[in-house]
Amino acid sequence: MQEDTNGKKKKRRRKKSKFGYYLYAITVLLLTIINITLATLLLTKVQGIEVKGTKYSQESDIVTWIEEDPMTNNSLYTLWKFKLGHYTLPVYLEDVEVSLTAPWKVKVKVREKQMIGCILVGNSYVYFDAEGLVLKKGSEYDTEIPLIEGLTVKDSKLFEYLKVENKKVFSYIVKVTEEIAEADISPDRLVWENDSMNLYFEQICVKLGKTNFAEKILQLPPILTKLEGKQGTLQMEHYTEDSKNISFEKSDEES
Repeated sequence: MQEDTNGKKKKRRRKKSKFGYYLYAITVLLLTIINITLATLLLTKVQGIEVKGTKYSQESDIVTWIEEDPMTNNSLYTLWKFKLGHYTLPVYLEDVEVSLTAPWKVKVKVREKQMIGCILVGNSYVYFDAEGLVLKKGSEYDTEIPLIEGLTVKDSKLFEYLKVENKKVFSYIVKVTEEIAEADISPDRLVWENDSMNLYFEQICVKLGKTNFAEKILQLPPILTKLEGKQGTLQMEHYTEDSKNISFEKSDEES
């Protein structure tokens, strides 16, 4: 009888010993997980956002856009969010790429929408893309962007679409700006006048008419080289691949 009692006591002690061991192991594991989690959160707390690729947009606006989500104060969450595409781009951006330069530092590389033209509205230069979205307004003119004249604009609010009187003329402007970019030429002005789209290169006016812009502009680079220093009008309204009708009329001063 005594032996049975002693045996039962030993079994209870072994059970308590195992339970204590498991409890200790679980406690250590939980503490380890908590410590790792806290260390990770502290290490990945965003301490800086570096913005690259901006030309006309403000870096501060992009940082503000990133930080609109309060959880982006964690770099791993920010990286995950942008890798999976769980965001809506500002209207002036075409694309964004997010990476980490350190566990606590986020790098944001942006690709802005391309400005194809500029119009002068009052005292303000208004820059827009191929869809007519106003991307920038300011008092300074960027000489790398074609200046458009002859397009009547009714409204030009920032980050909204231009309201123009003649949408057909705007479509001509978009087509011509695409073609001159492809041909790598830079007119000083692009003017819609007398029912023709005209390009101005210093003292030379190139009359394109309103058809076959691609074929006409393709011929321009070698012609402009030959006419360098001249003054006058290059008549290309009736040029086609079949007729190839081009003439140059010197100005009175040049004559």
